[in-house]
Amino acid sequence: MGDTTLADQFPQLPHSSIQVHDFFDDTGWNIDRLNQIVPLNMAEQIGSIPITPHVDDQIVWTDTSDEIVAGAYTSGCGDPETDRESYGVETSFISPSGRSRDSSIASRLGFSGQFVSTGHIRTIIPLLILWFLWTARNDAKHREIAMEPRRIIWRVYHTISLLHTGRLFRHIHWRGDMDIAPLFYVIITTPSPPPPTLVFWRTPPVGSYKINTDGCVKDGVASGGGIIRDSSGQCIRAFFSFYGDCTILEAELRAILDGIILAQRLGLSVLWVESDSTLAIHCITKGGGPWNIQATLRHIRHLLALDRDTITHIFREGNQVADLLASEGWDRRYYYEYSSQDLPRRHRSLVQIDRFGLPTIRGL
Repeated sequence: MGDTTLADQFPQLPHSSIQVHDFFDDTGWNIDRLNQIVPLNMAEQIGSIPITPHVDDQIVWTDTSDEIVAGAYTSGCGDPETDRESYGVETSFISPSGRSRDSSIASRLGFSGQFVSTGHIRTIIPLLILWFLWTARNDAKHREIAMEPRRIIWRVYHTISLLHTGRLFRHIHWRGDMDIAPLFYVIITTPSPPPPTLVFWRTPPVGSYKINTDGCVKDGVASGGGIIRDSSGQCIRAFFSFYGDCTILEAELRAILDGIILAQRLGLSVLWVESDSTLAIHCITKGGGPWNIQATLRHIRHLLALDRDTITHIFREGNQVADLLASEGWDRRYYYEYSSQDLPRRHRSLVQIDRFGLPTIRGL
């Protein structure tokens, strides 16, 4: 009532189990019942509030003088949506020291932000508030520890600080809300992008052959491609293929398998297989992976002699010929092979760039 709650005005009352509906019936407010716990003038003031008994109780959140959001019951005292302003639902979060923040944090806690994802600050703050309200309530009820609003607020701030210090909160979790980080005493430094690096395609040793492959998935449809070159960097054979409905990992592995099969059909041995998929390489050399790639893995391991042949990773920037062939397979949607003479002009240009040892730049 007024600027304070009934609980604050009458701390001696056992109010923890009292609810609003205990004080009215089908005829309206029970003034005699109200007068048992509050003075008559206050009972009459409460009795003047119109009620609709058939409406269920609603929880409404409102600011209290203790600078923390507190809960109260209403019992059909109007439409909660239309009465929302009178209960102060739009709140400001106050610092533990009692100083009002320069900007309202609570007003930033919507879930419609374009950067909001799992672990984002907008999802963490409401969860922490609810959690520490719950633990404080349990402490008050079961351990007889007074529920101190300032302690709850401090715990929220302290937990966010610990999450940041322990690097469980990273730069991405503050995206779109960098301006509120200082309010939690968190200093965020924007990570510097890695410097550009030069990526080179290396020719294989004399007497061996290098197979570069790549997989491609667009709109759930997969393809692959690859090229076989000798120790001088000259193209021996190139191919592209269409795989249909499969994952990117399946496409990468099937492209590798197609390249090995083509090399063996041409009578080539001592192979150096190169792919820009670290996961595909790990599955081949270390094992593992989902069940749907196991048959392909067994076939690759059967054809490769890992004590003689080599399989390594290359960045996508150094794998441009295979990437172009994989995209062509997606466009054409069939299997095709190029000889060194009928390789298209664009493909030949990329082969020459690799052959002359010219780098491509990664990170620009």
